Amino acid sequence: MLDSLYVKNLALIDEEEVTFTEGLNVLSGETGAGKSILIGSVLIALGAKVHKEMIRANEKEAYIELIFSPTHPAVLEKLREYDIEPEDGQLIISKKITASKSVSKINKEAYPASKVREVASLLLDVHGQHDHQALIHQHKQLEIVDRSGGKKLKEAKEQTAQYYRVWKQYKDELDSYSVDEDERLRRMDILCYELDELKEASITPGEEARLSKEWKRLSEREHIITAYQELTSLLGYESNGACDLCGRAEHALKGISDADEEAQSLYDQLTDAESIIHDICREASERLDAMQDEELDTAKIEERLDQIRHLMQKYRCDEEGLLELTEKKEQELEKYRHFEEEKARAQKLCQNAFVKLEQAANDLSSKRRKCADLLCSQLIKALVDLNFLDVRFEIHMDQTEQIGPGGKDVVTFYIATNPGEALKPLAAVASGGELSRIMLAVKSVMAQKEEIETLIFDEIDTGISGRTAQKVAKRLSETAKGSQVICISHLAQIVSMADTHFLIEKNAENERTTTHITKLSEEESIREVARLLGGAEITKNVLDTAKEMKDMANRTKESQITK
Repeated sequence: MLDSLYVKNLALIDEEEVTFTEGLNVLSGETGAGKSILIGSVLIALGAKVHKEMIRANEKEAYIELIFSPTHPAVLEKLREYDIEPEDGQLIISKKITASKSVSKINKEAYPASKVREVASLLLDVHGQHDHQALIHQHKQLEIVDRSGGKKLKEAKEQTAQYYRVWKQYKDELDSYSVDEDERLRRMDILCYELDELKEASITPGEEARLSKEWKRLSEREHIITAYQELTSLLGYESNGACDLCGRAEHALKGISDADEEAQSLYDQLTDAESIIHDICREASERLDAMQDEELDTAKIEERLDQIRHLMQKYRCDEEGLLELTEKKEQELEKYRHFEEEKARAQKLCQNAFVKLEQAANDLSSKRRKCADLLCSQLIKALVDLNFLDVRFEIHMDQTEQIGPGGKDVVTFYIATNPGEALKPLAAVASGGELSRIMLAVKSVMAQKEEIETLIFDEIDTGISGRTAQKVAKRLSETAKGSQVICISHLAQIVSMADTHFLIEKNAENERTTTHITKLSEEESIREVARLLGGAEITKNVLDTAKEMKDMANRTKESQITK
């Protein structure tokens, strides 16, 4: 579950820390108080894009930290696959945002945002304000069915995708044989010319770099010779050369070595120094002689470099690539030389691969159908609980002519929310409020199947009120018995059902606006429910109603425990 959220210098937040609990956590507050900033900070920490403008005015950086305590064995196993281990049972995900960059960390180690998003998908499921709109799309509906199937359906999908890749490879090869005789002969002429060009060049790996280095040395030849000449002059035995000076100094010390014992040590060091300098001078002289005697072949090197670079530019690859290209073109030439035999071979491979692909796709479709039927019955029950009393719901599966990496199934959710209405695709009939409830039904069912530890809903109560709102509140509470639920809401029915209630307020002090988050006591929670019911003026009657709603919510939760 998500234990806590810490935010500093983000948008309207100076510094706030929220400690969440198990069960249903509800955040309420006036419109514009910054409730969505809180959910936004969670998404940013978990890998969503962030702009530097989100950093609070006059601050250099923003910081977000989430602390999780994952307990589900499957989640812990997946984390181990990522080489991530909770420390003392906790997983800390943080993000520091500056004007130039942002840095994401898991347990104080930096990770790319893509990896953080992968880890986040194991820990929680976030439903944004407009995410329910995605539910009308068929690809999203197919994804829901596939997720409901768990590991077995995932394995069937992966097998289908694997067979598809093999078939596609053979299909592409077979398509390359779709040429007439004139085109075949033309391609052979081109390949023969290109192979002659590549083989004649006879390029070896690393040749271009080696020749470039040699050309640079030769182009600096005069400068190098001058440097070696100066070196041998300064170090040699000519007048005032280093070796000459060392010899004179040795002579001076030798004359006093009998009288001064310390002089012998200096003499020995000096002879060692002369020997080292002499070796350097000799090696420099040998290099100088070699350079003065060598034949200059700069033009030949330039010609060879031009040839190599021309081929690299023409075929858009390096030397290793040219060697691989030669082999590839030889294989292609052989294919055109034995055209009919190779075409028949490719056709057979493609046919065999398609048979396996079709079998895998049919198996996937069969498994999907079973999962869809089970999911359908579970969603109907959840929809009834959400005040779709006479709902009819079906999951239709059609098949495309072409098999893709995900199989050949097209899934469409059909629904009729009122008696006497014909079933129609979800996209054609559902309003915004209905879509929100349907998405809640999906999320609550999927949370049980996938054993998601934390669900976050940003205003799932859009477009609902009255008895329907009460049903949604009850469903959220029931879902919170198996998963931690964090919910932003404007409705008194949902807020009164909270196990833990937070108030988000916006204050202006010293010409600076700040969002604050406060955990409410039972009495404070009743007053907030009253505010949601009665607006600016809270009368005794409104307070009594709010208290009654809280009492009724508590009784509902107690009855859920005894079931």
